[in-house]
Amino acid sequence: MQNDEPLGFVTGLKAPGDHGVRPRGGGADPAVPDIDALMKAIRVIAQAIDTRSKAVSRASGLTIPQIVVLQAVRAHGAVTTNLLSRHCDLSAGTVVSILDKLEERGFVERYRNADDRRVVHTRLTPSGAVALDQAPSLLPPTALADLARLPEDERRALVSAFQAVAGMLRVETPGLA
Repeated sequence: MQNDEPLGFVTGLKAPGDHGVRPRGGGADPAVPDIDALMKAIRVIAQAIDTRSKAVSRASGLTIPQIVVLQAVRAHGAVTTNLLSRHCDLSAGTVVSILDKLEERGFVERYRNADDRRVVHTRLTPSGAVALDQAPSLLPPTALADLARLPEDERRALVSAFQAVAGMLRVETPGLA
């Protein structure tokens, strides 16, 4: 993709009220290098997640969202779609679609609540538990080992930083689909 902007300008780095073009050099926003570094790190993370997702899917036949939903069902037992949606940070519609696929494969079963027929619960089946046990880690083993070696306070700071960035990225951008 070719950038037709004049040299010395940064585009695509928008803050509230910003039009995305700032001169470099004297008078430049001091946050630009940090934003550039953050954007590069996010691109690297996105590429790594895409690569890992494909490898996990080839190895297990499950997508990462499917594994996340299976893990949540295991963790919560008989669970509603609404709770799964909140736990997995996925829309209810996405969770229903994932559950449809998992149910077709016999990994989960859904049933109506005896007291309130509007409420549908999901539980893990034995074959779902086996599939989950055989699924690879969502993070590469080297990343897990590196995280385990970090002191607890650094791990917590890293988690906090990622949660902050995730919260910033969760905001919808007007005019973009």
